[in-house]
Amino acid sequence: MSGMLQDGAWVTMREWQKSASGHFDRQVSRFRGDLAGEEVSPGRYHLYVSYACPWACRVLMVRALKGLDAAISVSAVAPFMGDDGWAFADPEGQEEGEDDPDVDADPVLGARYLREIYQAADPRFTGRVTVPVLWDRERQTIVNNESSDLVKILDQRFAPHAARDVELYPEALRPAIDEAMDAIYEPINNGVYRCGFAGTQAAYEESFEQLFAALDHHDELLEPVARAAVRLGHGDAEEVGL
Repeated sequence: MSGMLQDGAWVTMREWQKSASGHFDRQVSRFRGDLAGEEVSPGRYHLYVSYACPWACRVLMVRALKGLDAAISVSAVAPFMGDDGWAFADPEGQEEGEDDPDVDADPVLGARYLREIYQAADPRFTGRVTVPVLWDRERQTIVNNESSDLVKILDQRFAPHAARDVELYPEALRPAIDEAMDAIYEPINNGVYRCGFAGTQAAYEESFEQLFAALDHHDELLEPVARAAVRLGHGDAEEVGL
């Protein structure tokens, strides 16, 4: 069981929202700022994540690849979502999973639950409380809670503060990258959720078939790359003095 905010009030719910046909309906992310024209300074922004969430983990990957650890602070919620949704560390360590060393207290607002971050940004917010979330300490609000946006924001807006000169979204490759991401998103990224939260057998089977057809397709695309990588890495380390 989890829940959502309705007009700013927390309401528990027993299952995720589904369409009339039983298909899982993904909520459209509410906060979509891109920091255009903002002064992006180290320490101003804070990232809320869960290590159990693949959407949050891909933003963490970009943060690590770019070397943005010193520029963007991070807090991780507990991996188990209870009746109160995503929770920060329990100061008394009484709730399951919240005394884990990988679960953090909230250093920004001192919140007990992630929903409080959403309520601080919009007291009348309606929707599910999700990770990742990028918080602006100066404006005291959520900048963005859409992982696909945050990947680009960290790569581009925070580039001046990156410890590593890595460009993950080069302009010349953007059409090809966008095309690949579009091809992967619905059948694979969202497909596992459509399978797991399907409300009918027909919806499950449809999503299952689309997921594994897409996995087979991308297996074939990546197979030559995998063979080339093996050949590239076959040299003896001693021969090159490593």
